[in-house]
Amino acid sequence: MLYSGIDLHRRLIVICTINSEGAVVARAKIETDQDTVVTYFRQWTEPHHGVVECTSNWYWLCDLLRSLGIVVVLAHAKYLKAISYAKVKTDAIDAHTLAQLLRMGFVPEAHQLPPEYRAMRDLLRQRMVMEHERTNIMMRITSNVW
Repeated sequence: MLYSGIDLHRRLIVICTINSEGAVVARAKIETDQDTVVTYFRQWTEPHHGVVECTSNWYWLCDLLRSLGIVVVLAHAKYLKAISYAKVKTDAIDAHTLAQLLRMGFVPEAHQLPPEYRAMRDLLRQRMVMEHERTNIMMRITSNVW
């Protein structure tokens, strides 16, 4: 069994893959390109699990990894204290820590919304932000005494 910790950014992905004993099998810093990700994960035939933090752009990566037969865990960033409290914080260390936590079963999971509901959730979130901004503007207008 292989476990991959994935630190996802807009342009780069840092991946650390470990085996069942916790030894590092591979490390990579690749571009956020689907073909490059597929090439990285296709080099193994063993069963594979992956973990990625819940950020704004996780949809495509989780969907791609699932299509490759990789079990993907979405880590809840707020509760993932092992990374946020690390003294030395780099992308490579974060990816390695994620992989180790996944291997040991200590990843706090976030809910993965099915693809058919994602567009509606994103729309409602944007509406909520705009309503909040509207309320702030109205409060500023009404609080000024002329």
